[in-house]
Amino acid sequence: MTFFHLHDAIETEENQSLGMQDIGGLLSVLLKQRTQFWPSFELSPIDQAFLIWAGITLVIFLMGQFSSVSWAMQTVVDAALTGVGIASTSRLNWALVEDERLNWVIALWAVLMTAGMCVSAYGIYACESLIMVNLCPLWMGLCALGYGAMAMGMRSHAFTAACLVHALAIALLNHQPSWQYLTTGLVISLTLIFFSIVPWDMQVEEAMQSAEDIYGAEANML
Repeated sequence: MTFFHLHDAIETEENQSLGMQDIGGLLSVLLKQRTQFWPSFELSPIDQAFLIWAGITLVIFLMGQFSSVSWAMQTVVDAALTGVGIASTSRLNWALVEDERLNWVIALWAVLMTAGMCVSAYGIYACESLIMVNLCPLWMGLCALGYGAMAMGMRSHAFTAACLVHALAIALLNHQPSWQYLTTGLVISLTLIFFSIVPWDMQVEEAMQSAEDIYGAEANML
C-alpha cells in the first residue's frame, strides 16, 4: 500500500486534501483565509473538537503538576473530563466523519483515551509504582500512536509530524522529571491548538479507498 509522497506540503489549500475540515464546500474559503497573517474566527466542528481536547488536556495535566488534590480524586475528575470530551467531540463530528467514511478516527481516539484512563486509574488505585512514574510517557505515547494511525490512514504529513513530536517529547520528559506533567500538557494541548487554527493535509480519495478496502474485508469475513 503506497504512502504519501514526501515532497507534498504539510499544509495545503487543494480541495482534495481538505477532507474532514471541509464542510459543505464552504470551509475551503475559511482555510484559505487562515494562510494569511490573521486566522479566521469561524471554527468548524473539527476545530472545536481540537480546542475542547486542548482545554481538557491542559486542565488534567496542570492539576497533576500543581494541584494538592489527592491522586484518587484527580483520577475521578480526569475520567469525567475524558468522558465529556469523547461524548462532546463525537457528537460534533460523527455525521462529518461518517460522510467521509472516517468513523474509525473517532473510534480510535475513544479507545486510546479510554484505555489510557483505565491504565492510569489502575496504577493509581492499585499503587503500581511502575505505572505511576510513567503516566506522562504513557499518555504521550498514546497520542503518538493515535497521530501515527491517522497519518497512515489519512495520508497526512501534518499528523506524521505530530506523531514524531510526541514520540520525541517522551525523551524530553526524562530530562525534566520535575515538570513532566506540565511538559506533557503543553505538548499535547499546543499540538491540538495548532491543528485547530491552521489547515492540515489529508488525501481524501486515498483515505476513502482505504476505508472501502477495510469495509470490504470485513464484509468478506461476515
